[in-house]
Amino acid sequence: MRRRITALALVAVTALAPVLATSTPAHATSTLQVVYTNLPYDICVSFGRSGQENGRWQTWWCSTHYPQSYPGSYTYDLWAYVD
Repeated sequence: MRRRITALALVAVTALAPVLATSTPAHATSTLQVVYTNLPYDICVSFGRSGQENGRWQTWWCSTHYPQSYPGSYTYDLWAYVD
């Protein structure tokens, strides 16, 4: 059974390889930026989704930020590829 799954996975990857190799990444002409900093997680996700829905960016994520002013606590920074 494992061999069948592995074989099917290899066939799928082989079939998609030409398509994946020729497509241009969504952020090829964009600039990576920290858009907002020191946010609570839920606000960071909300801002990220809002920016995507409004067309400001396609690719975004929240990263952990450890501010020096509050040792032991952390917030989140919103990163995005912005045009």
